[in-house]
Amino acid sequence: DVVVIGGGIAGLSAAWRLVRAGLDATVMEAASEAGGNIRTHSDGGFRYERGPHTFLGSADDVFALADEVGLSDRIVPTRPAAGRRFIARNGRLHEAPTGPGSFLATRLLSWRAKLALAGEPFRTRRGDPGETAQSFFERRFGVEAARVIAGAFISGVYAGDPATLSAPAAFPLFWRFEQESGGMIRGFVRHAKQRKAERRARGESGPARKGLWSLRDGLGELTGGIAVRLGDRVRTGATVRSIERVADGYRVAWDGGEAIASRVVVAAPPQEAAGMLAALDPDLSALLAGIVMAPVTVVHLGFSARAAQVPEGFGFLAPRGEGVRSLGVLFPSRLFDGRADGGGDLLSGYVGGVLDAAALDLDDDTLAAIVRDDLRALIGLADAPSFVRVARTPRAIPQFTLGHLD
Repeated sequence: DVVVIGGGIAGLSAAWRLVRAGLDATVMEAASEAGGNIRTHSDGGFRYERGPHTFLGSADDVFALADEVGLSDRIVPTRPAAGRRFIARNGRLHEAPTGPGSFLATRLLSWRAKLALAGEPFRTRRGDPGETAQSFFERRFGVEAARVIAGAFISGVYAGDPATLSAPAAFPLFWRFEQESGGMIRGFVRHAKQRKAERRARGESGPARKGLWSLRDGLGELTGGIAVRLGDRVRTGATVRSIERVADGYRVAWDGGEAIASRVVVAAPPQEAAGMLAALDPDLSALLAGIVMAPVTVVHLGFSARAAQVPEGFGFLAPRGEGVRSLGVLFPSRLFDGRADGGGDLLSGYVGGVLDAAALDLDDDTLAAIVRDDLRALIGLADAPSFVRVARTPRAIPQFTLGHLD
């Protein structure tokens, strides 16, 4: 009935729901294993992620999907220490404020910037749909806080350039806060009330899920679990070359074969999808080809013993312009059990992004040296890792630039 092209989380989820609805679906995945960027590897006593490490407690659909495939008992929250997040500024790490007291005490921002940020609830002007993320956050938070706090956030989420990202496309929730409530803080309060009402309507009791979550053996356990349940419906090593319309639906051709399906779901990255659709729908193909993708490299550094210099926490993000080349470094072994055997440590640094795309072309040793140099400068960690793994993704994160929604 359906051919699903792409075996990442989107394609696997689509195929799973189609099969549950009683349809015959086959997944075509070009790589040798399913999962896309959400894959977990175990090697040398360390368990590390190819891409993302966690998902939000508010991601109800992810919890529902895990429950459907029998993995709800495998979901685990981060350790309590993960509530501590750090931002690199002026050659050191500063803990991100979590309340009025820590906001007043932090040296992350100047007093002038704190006053500007504190005035956010009184700025009620709404932005226009053509506003960039940089303009939006500067208008709401002030120039310094926008560069430091929002800049770090954008490095971590998009590996992007705030000056080119579309505010309503890249940050729809924040944009909605302003449009509906006139400000971020008022919008957040209203959103929290709505979430609470939705939980009551679903009959949920007890405290709402907060923080960040994963699975016991890593996020790859979710994509891997779906693929296992789909069984031989997932065909790996199958690079789709073309899709054409025929009398009975569509002919999907890949290296070594073809199939006729009533419907096709294209869940491949934009550039790959553009190539497949060039003959079938040139206009759609051109639109997909125009989506910019940020390149990102993940550098995993494993230490056989616990690194005392690493603070207890989730990790740090680095706004651009602080002399730190890494986009940020996470501390996975401080977040979850089973990430480093024998009491060791695992750190995962992210390098590249839109503003440092050339980093992807550097060799593994140079990339590892970049992350190590940043760790040495920021927290004094000079120990040599016993384990290094580098995962490059040339087209990792879509950039919702100006005009994206159009």
